[in-house]
Amino acid sequence: METLIINVPEQKSTIVKLLLKELGVTIQNKTKAKQLSEEINKSILPGDKPGMDEVISEIKEVRANR
Repeated sequence: METLIINVPEQKSTIVKLLLKELGVTIQNKTKAKQLSEEINKSILPGDKPGMDEVISEIKEVRANR
């Protein structure tokens, strides 16, 4: 079975869902985990990301200050 994801504007979603159901399409709602992952992905801003060396040094620094 194929999975196809379609983004539909809110104003059109009811009509589109009705048409797809008439064609025999099964519509699955997003799980909470999927919604959460999409929110997190949207919140990640473009720009410089720390390298692994920076991350490790910060972890060591925090652990040393405990």
